[in-house]
Amino acid sequence: MVEEFDLLEEVEVQFCDEECTESVWHGVEYSESLFCREKPKSELTVVIKEEGMMYFLTTDMKEFAGLCRKHGWYIVSHQRFSEAMEIGMCLMEAGKHAGWYSLGRSKEWNAMMRDVLNFTFEREKKMDFYPYKTMFKGEVLIDGCRCHYLHDYYPTKIEKTDEHQKRVSNLIFRFKEGGHCGELVARILVLCLKHAGFNGTKKDTVLIPIPASTRERQRKRFPVVCYYLSEWLGITDGFKAIWIEEDRKQLKGKDKDILRNLQFTRRYIRGKNVVLLDEYVV
Repeated sequence: MVEEFDLLEEVEVQFCDEECTESVWHGVEYSESLFCREKPKSELTVVIKEEGMMYFLTTDMKEFAGLCRKHGWYIVSHQRFSEAMEIGMCLMEAGKHAGWYSLGRSKEWNAMMRDVLNFTFEREKKMDFYPYKTMFKGEVLIDGCRCHYLHDYYPTKIEKTDEHQKRVSNLIFRFKEGGHCGELVARILVLCLKHAGFNGTKKDTVLIPIPASTRERQRKRFPVVCYYLSEWLGITDGFKAIWIEEDRKQLKGKDKDILRNLQFTRRYIRGKNVVLLDEYVV
């Protein structure tokens, strides 16, 4: 027999977006802003970090996944926590909210669930395999074009003793290998671009990856990330805008003819704003 009880809603969410004149902590009536499209009905506890990470415990993973789709959040990972609950982490737009939300059976229960999430994800020893930052670290001008970068990256020949740099390398290497990591990279970049004020459309903007040295490397790295990134941003997918006619060796440095083996499809580019994507800049 399933125990029946009325769920207690508690929330302490800080609004950090530009629409607020100041960052203050609000009470339960402001939870509508966090779940602006649809609110949960089943037991749920979330801890929200200002940098865009959200930790969650839920009794209904299907419902929570639906909430994430409606609110534009991306589930990074989840696993069984108990017979009744799933625990995991997802990404949301950085700088919008920070704090916690609980929908549980009592104040004591809600507090215990928040303690579980804080202990699991915020203890001193970090177990993350990838970096999950969702704001660009910096901006530079290259040939008059504005370029954003997400992380500092050090070449493989430099020993990485910093845990963050190891996670950055993990992300880049897994992305280059292809597979599921492309979707994660796309979601992180979407959140970064939205935070930076990006507002392109299919009519005026195309996403084009800077070609790899070989067709095989191009095929592994970019189709997935280009598909999801263009879909979620609402711009044109320009993966096919540049064709590699023949493979070449990797070129490092300047004053190299890096275009000699490339063929451009002008219909993707003509009259468009072009967003170039590269995994790192040398």
